Amino acid sequence: MNNKIYIRFTVIAASALMLLASNIAFALTDAKDVKDMGIDEKLGAYIPSDIELVDETGASVTIKELLSQDVPTVLNLVYYSCPRVCNFATDGLLQVIGELGYLTLGDDYKVLTVSFDPEETPELAESKALRYRGAVKNAQPEASDWQFLTGDAENVKRLTDSVGFRYFKDGDEYAHGSALIFITPEGKVTRYLHGIQHEPSDFRLSLLEASRGEIGSSKIMNQVLLFCYGFDPIGKRYALKALNIVKASGVVTLLLLCGTLTYFWRRENKDPQ
Repeated sequence: MNNKIYIRFTVIAASALMLLASNIAFALTDAKDVKDMGIDEKLGAYIPSDIELVDETGASVTIKELLSQDVPTVLNLVYYSCPRVCNFATDGLLQVIGELGYLTLGDDYKVLTVSFDPEETPELAESKALRYRGAVKNAQPEASDWQFLTGDAENVKRLTDSVGFRYFKDGDEYAHGSALIFITPEGKVTRYLHGIQHEPSDFRLSLLEASRGEIGSSKIMNQVLLFCYGFDPIGKRYALKALNIVKASGVVTLLLLCGTLTYFWRRENKDPQ
């Protein structure tokens, strides 16, 4: 009797696993998901400066007006009524801003959070702005430092297409990916950080890359970091450049050797035998 129960349980469990596996396989291989959702990195592309969005006060602004002329911009594409991923992604952005260290929101970079749902309103953007700007650690950013925006279907589509952000409506929600997109003051896309949580070091190096090291209090240290670290396209994060480290170590060793030889040469000339 026990063997029969065991066999019956095993058959039921195996059937359930097969059904679950088939559902997962269907979800992962659905042609619509593959075709219409994802992020195609467009490194080096420029965002059209005449794209018009609407800020939280209801005023129309262009991308040219939104981008700072002095510091890089981080683009965060979400939709405000999203029940899951978008909230997690913006929470992750808020967290890394608070952990960044010597680079300050407003002084060294700015953030644009833009809804890709054309039906969302400036009032909804304002509610998100009050929540997130008020929660930034160790600072109280101005409205221009972290802006929350909406837009009509045409302009939103132009923006998302220009940065390779693909999504589609799935019932009452949107299916979409998540990434922070780093942009130079001229509107050039320089880096994507995928996911909803980010290492402060990766975020910092992405900002330095987008500004060519021209932000923060130590320009020399910025250049050292950019020389020593490069973005790993497989691991999707920054890693030490082994060859550059070897080169730098060789230069330092050579300088130390030259300094040591110079010291002994001068000492010998001052105290001849």
